[in-house]
Amino acid sequence: MALTFDAAYEPAPLAGILAALEEADAMGTFFLTGEFVEDFPAEVAAIRAAGYAIGSHSYSHPDFVELGDAEIRKQLYTTAQLLDAANVADPRPLFRFPYGSRDERTLSLLGEEGYVSFFWTIDTMDWKPERTTTEIRQVILDKLRPGAIVLMHVGSPQTAEILPRILADLTERGYRTIGLREALAAYGG
Repeated sequence: MALTFDAAYEPAPLAGILAALEEADAMGTFFLTGEFVEDFPAEVAAIRAAGYAIGSHSYSHPDFVELGDAEIRKQLYTTAQLLDAANVADPRPLFRFPYGSRDERTLSLLGEEGYVSFFWTIDTMDWKPERTTTEIRQVILDKLRPGAIVLMHVGSPQTAEILPRILADLTERGYRTIGLREALAAYGG
């Protein structure tokens, strides 16, 4: 199963998330916007130094369905250039659409640019300030299946707080976390 963390705006909870992953010897995949890369270089360096896979989450977090093809390509290229400047490996093929908003056209364009869209099977809704740690944990446990992809957010203090307990739950249930690059390799992608 894969734990994924989208990062667009707020970096403060990241230290707790990274500490929990390291303590549990767990893997994670981080989807970063270009604006996050520009605004928070130390945090990007910390993710890179910890060895976690980093994918693209666009430049400015727009709804891709509402953008023209040239605008989409600019979002992809700009973020890839910023990641390269931050000494992060090429994010391709890892991409997550902002809001999960995609259609046949945007998926096709993404593929032309060498990316694969990674959706999720479990949405913790942790971006909502009123979402409790209990609710975040429970939705994961209720929907947990082999091959699950869990969506969480770097900007969620609730996720940083409950992640150690979630990681213990996963271990107790016999699950192992993998990065999405590892998952792709395992399935011949």
